[in-house]
Amino acid sequence: MKYYGQFKPPVDQIINERYFKNKFNGTSIEAGALDGIWDSSTYFFKKNFNWKTINIEPLSNMFNKLIKNRPDSINLHLALSDSSGVSTIRNYRHKTLGYDWGNASLNHTPEHKKQLEAECGKDNYIEEHIKTVTYSDLIINLSIKELDLFVLDVEGHEFKVIDGMKTATVFPKVFVIEHGHRKPEDFINKLKELPVSYKLDIISHVNSYFVLID
Repeated sequence: MKYYGQFKPPVDQIINERYFKNKFNGTSIEAGALDGIWDSSTYFFKKNFNWKTINIEPLSNMFNKLIKNRPDSINLHLALSDSSGVSTIRNYRHKTLGYDWGNASLNHTPEHKKQLEAECGKDNYIEEHIKTVTYSDLIINLSIKELDLFVLDVEGHEFKVIDGMKTATVFPKVFVIEHGHRKPEDFINKLKELPVSYKLDIISHVNSYFVLID
């Protein structure tokens, strides 16, 4: 079976082998789903084990590819945040990939913004208005009763997403957070604000893998 996730070992390989070995009929949310295949952390589970996969992608250019690549998934053109409404996402233009890459954000960290300006040009970006929803509202709207996996890759906007989880009644059993624009310990502390407890299990590349413990 082929894995599609980023890095070596790929994110989806770690998730499968460490937490959900050949598990059928699970449920996942991937925030920052891109085109649904490239660097996808959940396509493996949909393709091989019939998971209910919920993909969230705010960029219109990537979402148009997502709905073609993952027609049997729930694909949502919006962004997770700390409130439900409308926000603005910024996408810098890469020299070779154009706007089809994974560094757009509602809230770039200052360090990440400097890196993108150095690589792409200070004013070489587009902005798009996008609907936002909280994780708590999303769980209600989709009538999710149990969630196996939540993969969060939103390029610096992670804290706002976690703030939007505080009133939820359903939490992921495994929570994978890209910590690349912060530090793993930042998320250890941030997750303490939730009404449930998470334990940091492993770190691989720029991802922290948390496990629900109550």
